[in-house]
Amino acid sequence: MNYLKINTAILLIIMLLANGCGYKLGGLEVVGENSDKVASIKIQASRSLVQLFINSGFLIENENYEYFIRVQGPYFTKETSSVTSDATENEFTITGRIVVTILNKNNEELVGQKNISISKDHKFSSSNINSSASEENIIRDDIKKYLEIQVINFFRSKI
Repeated sequence: MNYLKINTAILLIIMLLANGCGYKLGGLEVVGENSDKVASIKIQASRSLVQLFINSGFLIENENYEYFIRVQGPYFTKETSSVTSDATENEFTITGRIVVTILNKNNEELVGQKNISISKDHKFSSSNINSSASEENIIRDDIKKYLEIQVINFFRSKI
């Protein structure tokens, strides 16, 4: 009986601490420091980024908008970071980059082609090629998600 009370108290404490630091149970994430900064925008970007802007509270308007956001990319490059003693590629650095341009409603450029990028290392295993390829795709997806969140944070900092 005492274990039930202790477990319930611990669960309540964890829930209160999690809500206090901005983390939401269920995997929902808070994007940006000030989520009150919203605007009506026209956006030219991938579907996932447009959906992320909608989820962050922005109103997507194609006719009556305050800002036009153009996002190009993500672009990925893959460079060799290290090689083994027999000169085979062993580790790669994968770099993702997005280019953001922000215009106001009068079509005046507020931010011209801002590059946002991030790099992550990927250790390649020639003994398990399928696993290495799927791991590389996971890394690219993580980079893409990070870059999309950074686009929203960057836009919020400019409005």
